[in-house]
Amino acid sequence: MSTFQLTMTEDCGGRETREIEAENAVEARDQIASECADWCSDGEWGDDGAAISVRWSLADEDGEEVDSGWETVEIEPDHDALIRDAGGNPDCDHDWTAEGEGGCDENPGVWSTGGTSMSFAAHCRKCGLHRIERTTGSQRNPGEHDTVEYSQPDSWCAECESEICECETADAE
Repeated sequence: MSTFQLTMTEDCGGRETREIEAENAVEARDQIASECADWCSDGEWGDDGAAISVRWSLADEDGEEVDSGWETVEIEPDHDALIRDAGGNPDCDHDWTAEGEGGCDENPGVWSTGGTSMSFAAHCRKCGLHRIERTTGSQRNPGEHDTVEYSQPDSWCAECESEICECETADAE
């Protein structure tokens, strides 16, 4: 078993060196993605999530660099915090649907936003909370990452599952 030194650096100036125990450089290389993800998960990236570019280098026991490269670590948004900030209830057992969210009949709520990026609109059938997920696809710029946005509707009728209550209209007839 050999000891390798993994040095990780991210764009905001963070840097860390860790030891990796492995039989050879190939086996050590297989551990790099999880080491980068573990290191980034300790950071404060805000509620919106992030895509962290990590430059890494791997050195053998003699300090000679045997490999180097980049890893992109995706930090998941804090959905509960974002829902709370939008005035929603994070404890709702959300039942998301794209029905009535526009788009085409075959793929409601889905929109191409250019290149490989897409937008997905949905709302919760129980509480009416709106969600828009935006994916950057494979043609993303450095630092660009997928996002999610939550918002409350102006009004919501849980009985009709609609922002425009049809129950009162039906009762009046």
